Formats: sequence, C-alpha cells, structure tokens
Amino acid sequence: MKKPERVQHIYVEPVTNRTTEEGLDVLFTRVENDVFSSDPRLKVDLKPIPDVSIVVKPSVDYEYATAVGFDKRDVAREYRLTVGVTVRLYKYGFKKPFSVFKIERYDFYSAYGSASEIEENKRECFRRIANQIFREVSERLFFEGQKEVK
Repeated sequence: MKKPERVQHIYVEPVTNRTTEEGLDVLFTRVENDVFSSDPRLKVDLKPIPDVSIVVKPSVDYEYATAVGFDKRDVAREYRLTVGVTVRLYKYGFKKPFSVFKIERYDFYSAYGSASEIEENKRECFRRIANQIFREVSERLFFEGQKEVK
C-alpha cells in the first residue's frame, strides 16, 4: 500500500466573483496570493506541474451585509458582513475536482464617518474575511489533502 502524499505544490487560479460587488475578485485574489505565498508548507507554482500540482479554484458565491448595531436615532452603525466561497481542488490535467468544499465567514464593520470611510471599512472587512477563508483553505490543503491526493 502506498503512503498518502502531502500536498506541497499548488497552482492558484484567480478568484471568480459571482456577486454584484465590484472588485471583489481582485481583492480576494490578492489576499489568496499573499496567504498561500506566505505559508512555508506549500510551494506556489507559477506554472502548474502535470500530475504534481494541485489547482486551487475558488469562487465567491455570495456576500451580504446585515445591520446589527444601531445608534439612539435608530440608524444602523454596525454591520455584519457575510461571505460564502466555494473552493474546488483539481489535480492538474484533470477536469473533475477531487474535492469541493464551501466556506462561510463573517466579520463586522463600522458605519461611522463619511461615505468613503465606510466603504474603506467595508473593504477592510472583506480583506479580513478573505484572509480567514484562505488560511482555512491552506490548513485543509495541508492536513486533509494528504488523505485525498493519491
């Protein structure tokens, strides 16, 4: 019996945005590259290696904000931002994924300040959520990937 291999070589595809939020794919792709490049357990390939590289293909399925904090005039001042992502893992050269999983994360942002400050708070919240999501993907690749990759 062959010992399971650990996932080491990965090829990261850009994030697909399936929401109405503009620029979300660019923001998530930047965070994705930062997280995977900074993980010393994984080697990010610029060009995938046939039969070695695992292709990571994430897509943002939904995002929504829910008002959770109100001021004395009943104006929403804090929002809970929820993002759902589907991640497909392929062995390079194959069409069907060997693993598909969904991750949902949330965080909070403040709605105090000017419109540009609120938008920046929302973008920063998206960055924090993306960081949490891709750290979990990295953990799953490292620990659960050894069971799946043969």
